[in-house]
Amino acid sequence: MLKFIEQFERAFYYSPIGMAILSLEGQCLKVNPSLSKMTGYTEEELLTSVTFHDISHPEDFEEETKQMQQLIEGKKESYEIEIRYFHKNGDLKWALVSISIVKDGGRALFIIAQVQDITERKQLELKLMESEERLNILITHIPDPVIVHNGETILFANPSAAKLVGTSLDGVNGSSIEEFIHPDHMEFARKIIKGILENGEPYHNFDLKIRSKSGEPKDAILSAIPITYMNKKAIMVSYRDITERKKVQKALKESEERYRMLIEYSPLGILLYQNRIIQFANSTAIRLLGAQKADELIGRSIYQLIHPDYQKIASKRDESIENGEIAPTVYEKFIRLDGKEIDVEVNGIPIQSNGESAVQIVFWDVTEKKKEEDLVRYRAYHDTLTDLPNRLKFQIDLEEVLKKDTPFSIMYLDLHGLKPVNDTLGHQAGDMVLMKVSSRLSGVLDPVGRVYRIGGDEFAVLLPGDKSIEEVVKVIHTMDENLKKPIYLSNNVVQVTASFGVVLSAQNDGGMDSLLSNADTAMYYAKKNNLLYKIFESN
Repeated sequence: MLKFIEQFERAFYYSPIGMAILSLEGQCLKVNPSLSKMTGYTEEELLTSVTFHDISHPEDFEEETKQMQQLIEGKKESYEIEIRYFHKNGDLKWALVSISIVKDGGRALFIIAQVQDITERKQLELKLMESEERLNILITHIPDPVIVHNGETILFANPSAAKLVGTSLDGVNGSSIEEFIHPDHMEFARKIIKGILENGEPYHNFDLKIRSKSGEPKDAILSAIPITYMNKKAIMVSYRDITERKKVQKALKESEERYRMLIEYSPLGILLYQNRIIQFANSTAIRLLGAQKADELIGRSIYQLIHPDYQKIASKRDESIENGEIAPTVYEKFIRLDGKEIDVEVNGIPIQSNGESAVQIVFWDVTEKKKEEDLVRYRAYHDTLTDLPNRLKFQIDLEEVLKKDTPFSIMYLDLHGLKPVNDTLGHQAGDMVLMKVSSRLSGVLDPVGRVYRIGGDEFAVLLPGDKSIEEVVKVIHTMDENLKKPIYLSNNVVQVTASFGVVLSAQNDGGMDSLLSNADTAMYYAKKNNLLYKIFESN
């Protein structure tokens, strides 16, 4: 027995991990040097004046106390818990604590604690989370459709990708990647996927026929690169839908070739900077800015790359991002390292890098692209914030269906609940709500109609076809159900509703102006009388 005690004492004293013998009240009765080294407190301090409660993080103490109580009450023999504690010098550390109780004939005598320092592991986990967050934010906000998959299952998709295949994000995420590949191109796609996962080599700008959720074939140009996602091998694929482009007239061939070249060279540059100093540049940014390697950009002020005429705009953008706001897409001019000026469109977001605030901007070269007619048309007909068609596009589309003399229905809808968000959480939060609402409305209407942002918190809906009142009401209820779902903004939960005014084309007897006026009248009637909807009835 004496030899065993001597061996235990030696093992206890020389153990590389922290060890302590505690009384049932939590007071240290014996500690080893490793525990003193981990905490910064001397053996005497731990035995006389410092308890685990004193150095534990307040947010962890409650759970730790609960586990200890269950141990003393005999509900468990041991437990293991990850906790935060404060080193004597004030640094916050992480520890994995293993606790067991020693009994004699059923009577609890004392507690043995083993403490391992896992601070470095936790810091690595934090960096991994930040990396994944940056990737998710980037994919979500770039304008091209992008998905991430592991060769079999789609792990992440942005709204543009869901729109491309005619479904919602829920209809894409978690689905088999082969569900959206045309059968004629399945073997080709499998070969590329296998090559990327096995060899780690990217594939750029290859044609692939895909299909929508409903089975409709689509022509697309893809770029696929190997990445690590959630600590596992994965593939990030960016798409460009070229179904319509393949139908254009021969006279537009040269323009389409320029557009294809832009896609081939992936015109999306990414810069990350802190205190206006560049910390990271991706390969596309390096190429677009005339550098040969990242070191030529890292350490420079971002303002060395921005044309003097646009530095005031960029400064205001950075200030808003540093205040936690998302900067919408704006036009600027950059100056390459060789002195050449390039036209770019830029958007920016706030992120965390190495535990500190940073700015991440995404930019793409529009020197040639902005000359193309379809880009000008797109900007003229779409809302900048939500990317929905705007009032002008709604009027044009409505005029078109009126000319065709085919049945249709239109709605005006007004959101309730957005003003309190703007007043209490700020306009950035209000913009986030508008973007979420737009996505939900599009998800409902994509198969049956089209939604437009008219202005502020007002939207319009165009439903083509001869729909009955019951069918229109069913669409309204579906939109209402989706709008009522909670919207999460950081630590806040927001809920919005809407009032709908409906006009059927059969009621049209005075042209477009009359239709719009009637829809507006019906909407305000519903809003005033706290109704979900009002169908306009002519006298």
